[in-house]
Amino acid sequence: MSEIIPNPILIDSEMKEIVESFLVETKEILEKLDFDLLELEKRPDDSELLNQIFRSFHTIKGTSGFLGLEKLPNITHECEDLLNKLRKKEVKLYLGLMDGIILGFDTIKALLRKIEVDKNEDYDINKTAKVLENLIHDIETGNYIVESKEEIKKIDITNQGEGQNIKEVMPQNEILNEEISDAESSVKKSDGVKEELIKKLTATTMAASNVKDNTIRVDVDRLDALLDIVSELVLGRNRLMQVNSQFGVEFEGSKYSKVFGEVTKQIDLMTTELQLVVMKLRMIKIGKIFNRYPRLVRDLCKDLEKDVELIIKGEETEVDKNLIEEINDPLVHLIRNAVDHGVEKPDERVKASKEIKGTIILAAEHLGNNIQITIEDNGKGIDPIVIRDKAIEKGLITKEKAKDLTRIELMNLIFLPGFSTAKVVSNVSGRGVGMDVVKTNVAKLRGMINIDSEVGKGTKIIIKLPLTLAIIPGMIVKVHKQMMVIPLGSVIEVLRVNKKQIHSVKGKEVITVRDSLLPLVNLNQLLKGKLNGEQKEEYDWQYVVGIGIAEKRYGIKVDELVGQQEVVIKSLGVYLGKVDGIAGSTIMGDGTVVMILDINELFNNLEANS
Repeated sequence: MSEIIPNPILIDSEMKEIVESFLVETKEILEKLDFDLLELEKRPDDSELLNQIFRSFHTIKGTSGFLGLEKLPNITHECEDLLNKLRKKEVKLYLGLMDGIILGFDTIKALLRKIEVDKNEDYDINKTAKVLENLIHDIETGNYIVESKEEIKKIDITNQGEGQNIKEVMPQNEILNEEISDAESSVKKSDGVKEELIKKLTATTMAASNVKDNTIRVDVDRLDALLDIVSELVLGRNRLMQVNSQFGVEFEGSKYSKVFGEVTKQIDLMTTELQLVVMKLRMIKIGKIFNRYPRLVRDLCKDLEKDVELIIKGEETEVDKNLIEEINDPLVHLIRNAVDHGVEKPDERVKASKEIKGTIILAAEHLGNNIQITIEDNGKGIDPIVIRDKAIEKGLITKEKAKDLTRIELMNLIFLPGFSTAKVVSNVSGRGVGMDVVKTNVAKLRGMINIDSEVGKGTKIIIKLPLTLAIIPGMIVKVHKQMMVIPLGSVIEVLRVNKKQIHSVKGKEVITVRDSLLPLVNLNQLLKGKLNGEQKEEYDWQYVVGIGIAEKRYGIKVDELVGQQEVVIKSLGVYLGKVDGIAGSTIMGDGTVVMILDINELFNNLEANS
């Protein structure tokens, strides 16, 4: 964090730690507060929730006040006044009041960013204060309107005189003061004041976030370094197991062979346990990003004049921290599309005999070594014919090629760059970017995305992602006497077929698997002839690794199946850089460097060139 606190009281290292602690704690409170405010809009009579929100604002006001800040306590104080009138039932929650509280919340976030990065945010603090001030004044004088779907009516509330007018509490010139005022003469840099300040801040922040004594904060870089060490340990474990296997064959039955085998098993077990523990350390609940989206949906609904409820499921599901940061942008695109393109406007839903309020379900769950995220809406669905015609109109495909596409393939045309069904370009959609970005980002994470839709019923989009990006289970195969790793997450099954069962359809090899045709591909062709090793001797049978890319299925012809193993993904380094179709490399037990295939990229390139 840059040195952005000019007040002399905050320049030494001890006070800097307090400021950093304040920023971390306040961010946690704001994340929870963002979700709670939208819940309050749904449950305005929930007194427990209202009290919880009030305490959150009060905590921020208290901790920021202890640090000698001024604008932050002032804004939170005004929000407190509004919430207090709700708590005392002097007023019922209405749209204008809710918007004012959310404006105050946004301003607090902007001020926090200003403190953290020392930048002037494009936020008019004076304007926010004036809006909140006017709201309080209107409530106290009964001069406000309650907006509802049924009617707009004026309600006069008798002012009981239980709160001061905000103008008396916060003079206008105070609002315009700098965030940290040098005029805070009451706070002096002395050991006594500093010690008291530390005590107050620690007690308040601990109460706010309910931190237990057995919880510590660890920098993410340290966890990354720990994972790197464990990755190297996994490579060493694999090497040890291979040496043990060779040793056991050569010295079978000897005393040392038995002891060596037992030690190897113990190290294998402990390495696996350590790997699991380290992976869990990096896991955070996906609710951390899921809870941002109710606000997104609310704001979109106001802009688009729609009524949509976002239902979140599985927010307790844990995901690797690096993964959760990368998946945020794709999810934002998908949710915006669901609100804009998926769910109809209220009058359209009534004509279609649907409930006025549309729903979007955002869910997450663990499936083996993967996490599955589902975005499902009950809107108008995707019409494959409309998608086809729009793609032809934009020149993304030809009419001849469109005739051969299946229904699912037609729907997947929405992932093409430049595709959009929006009739008007707006700040929400219509520029032909979004879904192609989603597919690209998901592919970078070695994930898969699938679409299922029914016209008039709604659309479901399923994303499958690996739980971690560092250590993955892989299937080791040999092609042209060279070993390659196929990520196990893409593997559906392994087949051993007689070569007489391989047929040719339109010049392409296929086999029949459970009454369905499975197209076969040559791995050397996928890699554009980069495998220069000798081919295996001719046999009457062929190994085929069946893999899945979204709804599509392919069979990769391989010469040998070496086995399954957890592999550590290493980058190819600056010298090799990016190689098409290669996700990275790994080191085998005997020290051999083996390439890891990027299945998504390989088959995307295959389809693009077909």
